[in-house]
Amino acid sequence: MGLCMRPLAAASILFAALSFSPDAARADDWSPRDEYSSEDQVSQAYGLGTSHLASVGIVYMPGSIVDFEEDEQNPPISGTGYFTVAASYLPLPTLFGAMGGMEADFSIGFPAFKSYFGGFGANLGLVVQPISFRHLRLSVAVGGGFNAHGYGYVKPRLAFTIVPGYVDADATYRWIPDTASNVFGGRSDGLEDRGFGEHKLRGSLYISFRPKKEDALDLAPGLHLFYEYTRVSGDEKELARVRIRPGDYMSFGLAAPL
Repeated sequence: MGLCMRPLAAASILFAALSFSPDAARADDWSPRDEYSSEDQVSQAYGLGTSHLASVGIVYMPGSIVDFEEDEQNPPISGTGYFTVAASYLPLPTLFGAMGGMEADFSIGFPAFKSYFGGFGANLGLVVQPISFRHLRLSVAVGGGFNAHGYGYVKPRLAFTIVPGYVDADATYRWIPDTASNVFGGRSDGLEDRGFGEHKLRGSLYISFRPKKEDALDLAPGLHLFYEYTRVSGDEKELARVRIRPGDYMSFGLAAPL
């Protein structure tokens, strides 16, 4: 019986490997991917909206900073913002038409090092997009990053087309639990220190001045407009060190999409 099971186990492993490999299909096998055109394959790689790979722009946050007593080290600030670069690329097909890949964000705050939102920040995450229709995408990202704290996050994204070739949109929700956050320079600066919790909702509108070509790197001119609502929670004294109070904040962004 054991001798009979060994070839069956080997065959099962080989079948599983072939199933997960996008390039290993035999000529007599049929797959929905066989029906894709080159344009379909390129469109599946987009991770922002339904037809974009990246965005470069600026964000302004009116009245989001704590105005402490004026002194030479910490002058009062009435607003802040940041320069941001975001990218998401999903080149890896998985079973049942899903896509996979990575996302990354980088930001430089202004005025630099004057708030929770200032200074340098970056995050990197793995993305799985189980719903990958041409005009409707749903994905989930899991990753980590840093700004005034190191953190882990979960971020679902819903993207959809409004006017094919010209206007699409997406909505994201990024959740950073306080248990997945560690404050830089905290009380003991140990991993056991609980950091800041954050909920961030972003609604984006992507406007293209001409339809993008089949090339994924086509630099079609356009605009990326977005609105963010952020809720920050945590110990008030710890947050005061990075010049912010627990509460709700809003921001507006203007960017150039790729």
